[in-house]
Amino acid sequence: MKNEIENIYKNFLTYFKDKRKTLFLCFSIFFIIVFLFLSFFVMSFSPHSFDLSVSQEIQEDQNLILDILMKAFSWLGTFYVAAIMVFAFALVFFIFKYFKEGFFILSCILSGGVSYVLKMLIDRPRPTVDFVRIVEETHYQSFPSGHVLFYTVFFGSLMIVAVYSKILKVSLKILIALLCFAMVIIGAISRIYLGAHWFTDVVGGFIVGVLFVMITGSIYIRSKNTTKKIAVKNF
Repeated sequence: MKNEIENIYKNFLTYFKDKRKTLFLCFSIFFIIVFLFLSFFVMSFSPHSFDLSVSQEIQEDQNLILDILMKAFSWLGTFYVAAIMVFAFALVFFIFKYFKEGFFILSCILSGGVSYVLKMLIDRPRPTVDFVRIVEETHYQSFPSGHVLFYTVFFGSLMIVAVYSKILKVSLKILIALLCFAMVIIGAISRIYLGAHWFTDVVGGFIVGVLFVMITGSIYIRSKNTTKKIAVKNF
């Protein structure tokens, strides 16, 4: 079973490397079109019944323990905590002389600026008590979700570093990737549960986050490949 998983993983990486440019272009165009459509939608219409349905479904089972857990996950995306996480992980990479990984993680801090600019441009109001239960008071505008954008960028970057690592076993790479993906999903759910965002805000944050990681990740992967080619040539 372990060998089969490793073979699937290696075959996927080989296919991805062969089709990387085509996949990058196709996914970029797709995500940009979806984000533009979603932005137009949220600017033109008041909260849709679908947004309300998702919020009501997620907030249906409410209790003190869930409130605390969701606030804890949401706390990780606050500006100061997010900045500390980024600098801490980057510092660890720098200490162990993984400079490319360190700068790659440091680039996550730029997602805050991207989020702020988009929020001001689209200017969508936050959910109100007329529609949902507000567990956590929030600032700035609603679309896209800055927390989800950061979660996607930060944990997505860690995922890429793990996948392209030469010192980690395949099983550990898969475990890290699953944990990072889970953090993004739980973080997104927490924002809706707390009444801080609509579902479409969360989707918007995820899309922008994916586009951000696609750009920074491609630069990181290209730098790794360039170093490898130079090393082989010198050898």
